[in-house]
Amino acid sequence: MYLVTSEQMQALDRRTITTRRIPGILLMEHAGKQVAEVVMKQHPKRVTVLCGKGNNGGDGWIAARWLRHFGVPFVHVVTTVEPNALSGDAKQAADMALAADVPYEVYVSGGSIPPADVYVDALLGTGVTRPVTGVLAELMERVNAVSPWTVAVDVPSGVDASTGRVDGAAVRAHVTVAMGYQKLGTAVTPGCLLAGAVEVVDIGIEPADANMCAAWVTPDAVRIAFPRRSSDTHKGTYGRVGIAVGSMHGAAILAGLGAARAGAGLVILGGSDIPNGAPYEFVLRKATSPTALFDDCDSIVVGPGLGPDRSDWQSVMTSHKGPGVLDADGLALMQDVPRLNGDWVLTPHPKECGRLLQWSTAEVQANRIRAAQTLAEQTKAVVVLKGYRSLVAHPDGRLRVVPTGDASLATAGTGDVLAGVIGGLQAQGVPSFDAACAGAYIHGLAGELAGQHLGRASTMATDVVENISRAISLHFDADPEESL
Repeated sequence: MYLVTSEQMQALDRRTITTRRIPGILLMEHAGKQVAEVVMKQHPKRVTVLCGKGNNGGDGWIAARWLRHFGVPFVHVVTTVEPNALSGDAKQAADMALAADVPYEVYVSGGSIPPADVYVDALLGTGVTRPVTGVLAELMERVNAVSPWTVAVDVPSGVDASTGRVDGAAVRAHVTVAMGYQKLGTAVTPGCLLAGAVEVVDIGIEPADANMCAAWVTPDAVRIAFPRRSSDTHKGTYGRVGIAVGSMHGAAILAGLGAARAGAGLVILGGSDIPNGAPYEFVLRKATSPTALFDDCDSIVVGPGLGPDRSDWQSVMTSHKGPGVLDADGLALMQDVPRLNGDWVLTPHPKECGRLLQWSTAEVQANRIRAAQTLAEQTKAVVVLKGYRSLVAHPDGRLRVVPTGDASLATAGTGDVLAGVIGGLQAQGVPSFDAACAGAYIHGLAGELAGQHLGRASTMATDVVENISRAISLHFDADPEESL
């Protein structure tokens, strides 16, 4: 569940060694054996282990020794330095492997690597601090070109363990074996796209402090956040959501549908131009000035389909005291209202986030974690930075990674649905951070379900709406009498 940075993992390693009196070489022994056991799942006959000069390389040397012990006919180490140039635990690990007659060779530019069924990447791990170039980059690219199956130790080499950034070359792994805890950089883009399936193994590391770590949004967390229902209730029990209506009516309707499917008791569409085709269940309010439209609402959603004429809605943002969601065109209002009263969630895509931070879209995508946390800190709002593995950042520094969602959501209107889902949960009394996490999870799951049924390319936003109820009923709907 927890996702740790490189610095946090180093602190946990040190604490394990000092507090539990477990020698570093013993942790390395556990790590190498776990890697070997993962490799053995492929039933290989030939394994080539790529070892760097640090402790990640030490894990690789131990994995090679265990693979030989497990009976793999051909185990070979390709190292970037001579074993006698190593130091500390890595040197001891290499010495034990050499004593077990594990053969090795030092890779030089233009060299070749032995063919294998499985390659083990133990070159850099969490130690990336600058772009990978030169001979090391050449070795990584050669492995990527020939490897049928690559197992990375802790982090694919070349991926920043804390941020997921990739500068220069990087290994493409099919499986990453994470020691103790998954590294944050393998949970977010682009690092997650290179990590493959991540298997977290226990090597005896000291428990992490939940307050210091990022984490996945898990089904259990969503289940806890999602409002329970009893039979002795009515629509007022589950709150009123006000949806701002601008020039593009469809987006506001999609947001309202998202809120309704998330369980809001009443959806109110309000603005100067009310759509004719709104669902019968929605309440429609028309007013020249929107200031008092949503005074009786428990949450509001401002932005979907608002269009270029947004100025009248600034008063709503500044006067509203309850929770709300700002999305799409509503986010442009932040340029004039940099701080918000009440409890707000912002749901920008990378380009919108970049405009608010005055960064380029490329800068946001290359630094998604920092972008989300910086925007949350500056605005004092919860931020959902949308995209594959969406991020939810709280102004106090908490960070969650959303594991659901795929290319089915890459179509117009799905962001409007997400804003409505979050607003619908807020209206039911779910705190904004929890509403953002649960809403993004359910929305992503609904997209996946729609894509599985219709195909990712054919899924539309209305299909996502229709699958919100499936996502909730399959995974999170409590017994209606459970809360009695």
